[in-house]
Amino acid sequence: MLPLAQWIMQGRSQALVFVVIALATSPWLWPNSILVAAAIGLIWLRHGSKEGLFTCLWATLPAVVIIYFMGNFMPLFMVATAAVSSQVLRTTRSWPYGLIALSVCGLITAIGLELFAQASMQIYVDLYSTFLKDLKQQIPDQELGQMLMATLDTAFIAGLFGTMLMMAGFISLALARSWQAKLYNPGGFQQEFHQLRLGRIDIVIAVVLTIVFYQMGMQYLTWVWIALFPLLIAGVALFHAVAKSKNLAIQWYILFYCVLAFWEPFKIILVLATVVDSITNIRSKLPKRDTDTER
Repeated sequence: MLPLAQWIMQGRSQALVFVVIALATSPWLWPNSILVAAAIGLIWLRHGSKEGLFTCLWATLPAVVIIYFMGNFMPLFMVATAAVSSQVLRTTRSWPYGLIALSVCGLITAIGLELFAQASMQIYVDLYSTFLKDLKQQIPDQELGQMLMATLDTAFIAGLFGTMLMMAGFISLALARSWQAKLYNPGGFQQEFHQLRLGRIDIVIAVVLTIVFYQMGMQYLTWVWIALFPLLIAGVALFHAVAKSKNLAIQWYILFYCVLAFWEPFKIILVLATVVDSITNIRSKLPKRDTDTER
């Protein structure tokens, strides 16, 4: 997708054409919203807030039209998240702060949907209820079925949307920074990502929020992952740093992401690894390897 980034950076007209058309078609082609957010991030990181805000203002036009005709707020949320996270990353030059900004955006989205979009959330709750009732009949474990039913609430759906926005925001921000590095500073993104390490205060705040959301009930489980998201990504960054140091083959990366996607306890393992890394600085004990290959 680097040719796309090169075309976007050729001028303001190219960037605006892409942003408007891609966002307008995002309800049917959802990856387009991620690409739009990445384009906004690239412009913001390279040229600053003035040019970034100008691009965002044009992006809000199709986003508002989508809200009016479809009631879909996610494209607008993606634009706002791209603006906030890009500004934080450009200002602080710190990925931990960028991840925290994404978590804050996800949390604000969840709170906003829970408070002001109850009717829309209830539609998804009804769909979720029908799905769970059918699923419960096929699950022999009654306790598991009851646990799934306990999540049936608008808060769960609102947190789910917040989590999805946060994850999409991270993908777009990482893509934007990767584009910027490849165009103007080859290897820069890899070095930044491999060194991503959260501070102890950041971890304490995330853990406290996790405990609070967990105590609020099963319907807030999706909110728990909003709080833990920076720790999870820091764990992924730690794996990449270790894998590069050990010069692991591509198969290990594939296996890692397959396990991450399909085995839920592995996420907790990564979170715990992040906590350990914040105390012991695992990367400082790794042998150094020079390579031009970004992974």
